[in-house]
Amino acid sequence: MTFKKLYSLLLLSSVLLISGCNSDQSNSDQTTLKVKNSTTQDVEVWLTLGNVEEFITDVEGIFGITTSGDQGSFILKAGEEIEYTSERGISGNISFGSAPENCPTTEFPNGFNIFEFCLNNSSQAGAPQETIDISAVAGVHSLIRATTSGGGTWNAGTDYQGISSFENGELYTNTGRIGVFPYGCDNCTSIDLPPPCVAHPAYETPQAEPICNIQRDAVNSGGTILVEFLGFTI
Repeated sequence: MTFKKLYSLLLLSSVLLISGCNSDQSNSDQTTLKVKNSTTQDVEVWLTLGNVEEFITDVEGIFGITTSGDQGSFILKAGEEIEYTSERGISGNISFGSAPENCPTTEFPNGFNIFEFCLNNSSQAGAPQETIDISAVAGVHSLIRATTSGGGTWNAGTDYQGISSFENGELYTNTGRIGVFPYGCDNCTSIDLPPPCVAHPAYETPQAEPICNIQRDAVNSGGTILVEFLGFTI
């Protein structure tokens, strides 16, 4: 199966389309989301949530965020780790150093990558899946590693079972990396509707296989996902 990823990171359309997150929560074990700063410098972490009925849509109280709305930030000190377990379904993205941007900025001239997730969504209709990935569709400004433990096993398709860790590399090094949408590759294996940025650099080669999403059946939720900030690339 090929997963379509739209470029509107702030609206989280890519996460919602991939995951079909549109229902309330069931009684399965909850998946815990952890964020760790593995650098020697404090970093601002941004959380952006999708607007999904019956899901958690307000960031207030998550990771100690004190503001309300679908987007907020907090400071994660050097070496610090923080966690959150949602009582209902939750979908969104995590970014480091700035709120998500679709196009390069003066501060981040190589664009912007994010960690995306849809978790604890087991009671949606059909055969729902929890999904996680790193999107470098809009470029790369940070190095992110995701590590899973507990709950059901994760996969990147039939031929890629038991995924326990994945991470992105610098710009133009993400083709072939499981769990990562390369630069401009909004459909993983093709470039369809990437962000319309003026004078953007050449896009990266799409994945040869649909390996960009890491998923598992939502009824097998539980355990933890550690999202680790390893530093900025520029």
